[in-house]
Amino acid sequence: MIKKFSKVLIIFLFLILVLTFSVKSVFALDGDADNEYSVYLENGEFLFEKSDIMVGDEYLSKDFKLYKIIRKDDELKKGYAEFVKEIKKPNVTFGKNKSLNSSKTNLKQIGLYLTHNDESYVPSDGYDSVYGKGGIHDVAKTFKQDLEKFGINVVLDETLHIPHDSSAYSRSMATAKKLLENNDLNAIFDIHRDGASRSFYVTTVDGEEKCHVRMVVGKANPNKSVNETFAVYLMSIADQIYPWLFSDIYFATGHYNQNLFEKSLLFEMGSHLVEKDLVLKSMPALADVVNRALYNSVVDDDENITVGGEVNNENENINDKLTLDAKNIELKNILIIVTSVFSGFTIIIMLGVYFQNKKLKK
Repeated sequence: MIKKFSKVLIIFLFLILVLTFSVKSVFALDGDADNEYSVYLENGEFLFEKSDIMVGDEYLSKDFKLYKIIRKDDELKKGYAEFVKEIKKPNVTFGKNKSLNSSKTNLKQIGLYLTHNDESYVPSDGYDSVYGKGGIHDVAKTFKQDLEKFGINVVLDETLHIPHDSSAYSRSMATAKKLLENNDLNAIFDIHRDGASRSFYVTTVDGEEKCHVRMVVGKANPNKSVNETFAVYLMSIADQIYPWLFSDIYFATGHYNQNLFEKSLLFEMGSHLVEKDLVLKSMPALADVVNRALYNSVVDDDENITVGGEVNNENENINDKLTLDAKNIELKNILIIVTSVFSGFTIIIMLGVYFQNKKLKK
């Protein structure tokens, strides 16, 4: 009886371990500045660099071609991807400056926070990270100031979420929730810097160096499709006025707290090897694109989808379109919590029964 019970217990504990791993996979893990990967097609053609990658991650290039990582070599820090498909580039027109219809007020309002507060820029700060407020805070503050020039009220929360580990996103989730609960936000952005070479993030336009920004969308959340739509629209708008601005859109394993809101993105503001001043010079362009996307543009008007600006009876505000999947968020979170709690109590009960039987046998 005891042996049979022990076998059952071992099997059950193994299942719990698998369950725990599955639950943990919902939370994003981020690489550090010393873990840069170069990703290629099988024919050797270079695609991009990124600090840490996972098989299954996807990459949308600035020319709207989608690739998927199929394997990686952790020793050589190389990844290999395959072409998936070409994404239709949305058409963009700019309309009158008008705030989103779904906003409770006419206030243009955006939230900013920093999950990895320690991130810094080696050429300017002298280090790639610090235990506290790193150089990335200067970038967030400059982005805030440039957004405010468009009449946008920006709520920047500089709460620390250190250390820079796999639990940082769990800690920053409380900050993101507070921003969303206390403010009527039109969008919320998590400000980061990447780990990649300087040459990947810096380009030259008309003889002047410019720094790219990368957008990251988490795949493990019910808002993935709507945040992808938002990111693609941002890149489409930038393609018209600042074609150098975005390097790409990266679809990574994890949720990056984007399960909390339907217009939530992670911005990688250059890499640790880029001069901070060069990153700061990209903030006015990024602010302009965000302002146009949220308040002053129409995307795919022929398909009756409106990002911001003029809204009439024949087209739909994107803020309404992007909330279609959001209702599933709370239910999914509740199921994860209930499953974890139930599993924990079950283990405790089974261990109690096991030791009680052992005691009675003696």
